[in-house]
Amino acid sequence: MSVTATVRRPQAVRSADTRARVIEAAIDGLHRLGYSATTVSIVAEAAGVSRGAMTHQFPAKTDLMLAVVDTVFDNDSDHYRRSVAAMSPVEWMHAAPAVMWEVISQPSGIAVMEIMLASRSDPELAEKLRLMQTGIDVRAHAWVKRRHAAAGVAERADSEAIHRVFVAAVRGLALEAVFMKNRKEVEKSIAVLSEMLRHLYPVSPAKP
Repeated sequence: MSVTATVRRPQAVRSADTRARVIEAAIDGLHRLGYSATTVSIVAEAAGVSRGAMTHQFPAKTDLMLAVVDTVFDNDSDHYRRSVAAMSPVEWMHAAPAVMWEVISQPSGIAVMEIMLASRSDPELAEKLRLMQTGIDVRAHAWVKRRHAAAGVAERADSEAIHRVFVAAVRGLALEAVFMKNRKEVEKSIAVLSEMLRHLYPVSPAKP
């Protein structure tokens, strides 16, 4: 009679799996229920982990929320990189607002906005989130500047302000789509943002 040994995954793998499931459950809760209703207990139950395993990964709700923001940024960055690989630099410039919409309007994007709004009444979360978001903004703006250079457009002195306006506009439209349930109408506004971007960053015709 053969005996099949149970092969346990390494602790680091199991820990990473638990962390990923908890963050995924937190994103789902934030998107469906909002910040206040997404308690640590609800997240642990949805993730199928014990409260002890949960607190081992994230000692406080603030730690979990910051991990959500960091994970969403990494996943969003992957989405942007894939979009760049699928289009020419000029095509990507014109499609940038639509790509931003794809990212920000998904559940993870709404979850991040829930955290941002909640930080207004949580000084500890607000301080740590602002520090994290500042770093994210710096990296995101540098990345956009590289996209501009690849497309051959002249960089503007106010490019950082323009980037901030477009991010804020898409975030606002994403919130409107959730509240008004008018995603199709909001997508018309995304097309307007694309037209505005063409005027702000005109692309010279390619030389023959």
